Amino acid sequence: MFVDHARIFIQAGNGGKGCESFYQVSGMRYRHRDGGNGGKGGDIIIRADTNLHTLLDFQYRQHFRAPSGKNGSSNTKTGAVGEDRVILVPPGTIIRDAEHMTLMRDLDRPGESVQVARGGAGGLGNHGRQGATEGAPGEKKTLFLELKLIADIGIIGYPNAGKSSFLNLISQAHSKVASFPFTTLAPVLGVIGGPDEARCVVADIPGIIADAHKGKGLGLAFLKHIERTKVLMFLVDMAGVDGRDPVADYRSLREELEHYDRRMLRKEYFIVANKMDLRSSRKHLKHFQEMVGEDIVELSCVTASGKEAVVAALFAALERDTGRRLKHEVAHG
Repeated sequence: MFVDHARIFIQAGNGGKGCESFYQVSGMRYRHRDGGNGGKGGDIIIRADTNLHTLLDFQYRQHFRAPSGKNGSSNTKTGAVGEDRVILVPPGTIIRDAEHMTLMRDLDRPGESVQVARGGAGGLGNHGRQGATEGAPGEKKTLFLELKLIADIGIIGYPNAGKSSFLNLISQAHSKVASFPFTTLAPVLGVIGGPDEARCVVADIPGIIADAHKGKGLGLAFLKHIERTKVLMFLVDMAGVDGRDPVADYRSLREELEHYDRRMLRKEYFIVANKMDLRSSRKHLKHFQEMVGEDIVELSCVTASGKEAVVAALFAALERDTGRRLKHEVAHG
């Protein structure tokens, strides 16, 4: 099950108590203070781990606590520091303070981590001239976690356009396929191999419908996952199954992205005409090319015809995106 949001409660460790201790040996007129300080409580740290792809685990476990520091002891011995508690999340996880929904960190790089709650300071022992003190409490917070997938390619298309079939065709993903809308109810990731042992991650995004940017259908639940993709692949049902118009579908897809976030259409993209094994597709493709005026890659997921051409177009678009990013970095570096 794919889960892309969660609410968790965290509590850092408390500081250990300072020790109230005295020692006196024969010949000493007064007792000496020798109580040690308490140890600091453990921190709560959240780290992005590439082995995770969903926030499902947090549906069953919402409370996380770090160990407290140990109490100080005599002979000015400081208590042991509480061990930090590390919580693993998928890359692309956004962390917010649930009380005010303020952004704490966007973990958009694998291995990146952030301290979200600080352990309490240990109490002071009485080895100085002060009396021993209690340790400070660790921070407590409720956090809201939101996952926005990180993928190289986002497949955009209407329900039944063949997104799941395409992903199954060119990767090891196993996205559910059927001839009715919304077979895919959550994003599915697949890994595709390219030239020179190149690899890229492709996301099968659930089908867009009209007014998805307003939350209709699956709406905002999946549109947000397109934000982090580098390249968009518009997959169009060129056969016009169920009486659909391929030109209208393509234009509607672009309008939905623009309404959601205009920056989406600044990404590199390419168009794939699917179901080219059907007789009606050839007539529709000619009309589509006349109306849209862009290069189109032909594909049939049923016969696998055009598979290599789509993979080549996919990696070419990634190269264009990389080149554009480098130019931007140089221009603003």
